[in-house]
Amino acid sequence: MNPNIEVESLVEKSRFPKTVNETLGIIAYFPFGVILVILRAFIALNALFLTIILSNYPNIRRPLLKTMSSVLGLIVVKKENSSLKKSRVLVSNYLSLFDHIALHLATGCFTPTTLFSTPVALYFGMISTLINDNVTTETSILKQFLVRNNKQSLMLFPEGASTNGKCALLKFSITPALISDKLQPVVLTVTRPSFVNINLSVLGSNNISEVFWFFFVPFTKFEYKLLEVIQRSNDESDEALMSRVEKAISQELNISTSNITKNDKDEYKKKYFLELAKNAKNHNVTLENFEEDPEILRMAAQVTDVLPYVPKNVIVANLKRTRCVDITITNILDGTIKFTPLPQSSKEPKTPTKRTEPNNFGVGSFMERKTKLIDEARKRYIKKHGLHHLV
Repeated sequence: MNPNIEVESLVEKSRFPKTVNETLGIIAYFPFGVILVILRAFIALNALFLTIILSNYPNIRRPLLKTMSSVLGLIVVKKENSSLKKSRVLVSNYLSLFDHIALHLATGCFTPTTLFSTPVALYFGMISTLINDNVTTETSILKQFLVRNNKQSLMLFPEGASTNGKCALLKFSITPALISDKLQPVVLTVTRPSFVNINLSVLGSNNISEVFWFFFVPFTKFEYKLLEVIQRSNDESDEALMSRVEKAISQELNISTSNITKNDKDEYKKKYFLELAKNAKNHNVTLENFEEDPEILRMAAQVTDVLPYVPKNVIVANLKRTRCVDITITNILDGTIKFTPLPQSSKEPKTPTKRTEPNNFGVGSFMERKTKLIDEARKRYIKKHGLHHLV
């Protein structure tokens, strides 16, 4: 187990590759991919109807569905040196939304789900674990399923959430150990063509997006390998049993185990998208300032020089209406504009009282106009509020 592994290394944040050559390959392939999506959408509807019609004939249904799934781009291959299926509870690593479909077609195992009720779930190779009372648990439902269906088996994904399969596994839950003392590990790997190297599962992606990109690529190859059954030893705890299963799968994949859980991944996802939203907001503010009228920004700088305690956005908003430095300063000083002053530094430059001579154009200097405007605004304020007796 590697204690230095972080959640970030277990997930993909982008659907597309980072290299230029791979990106160009996807761009060139894009029109063909869109056509494939449209065609496969119709084929998928036919496969769904076939699943419902042949639900009572599993021996016919599975081979036909496997063929149709190949047309949809889902190819399932059993690796060499794979063991025989010798347990009714199989445990696999979790890579994508389509893992249970691939393994159901290959092994006939059913996977628990809370998305559908029992009749609908069975059509998709799943067993519903929706709970309608406070007594029944997921574990009891799965145990009852094995008792009532002697020839059926379960495929469980104890990680609880998908990973990229490159660095480490998420920590396994103990649910499989609560159901059976004999667990058979399943090692799953997924590959796609190198010229359309689109990541299989992306952080925060919804199911519709996953299905679209699955139909978009030429094919997705699922390779699985059954390992030897792991039997619980005397007095072995559920945690210890699952630790052995987890270790067996990680060693076959040549990756590490970890203490990172599904909840840790969910928490990371929330923080990641909050950070993205914050960065996007800051970017929009910067972009607005960048695209502002240069003349407005120049005048705003003049107003800020006179009234440094006034927020810049307040100054810019008024200048857009007045287009005049003097009028905006007057509006601020006589209280026409409402704002919350910025905190002022302890060392502020004193307003000069010395008057300067007019320049060659007959217009007073900026500091002269500033002093005059402040004085006029002060007089208007006194007159407006009847404060002559205080003068």
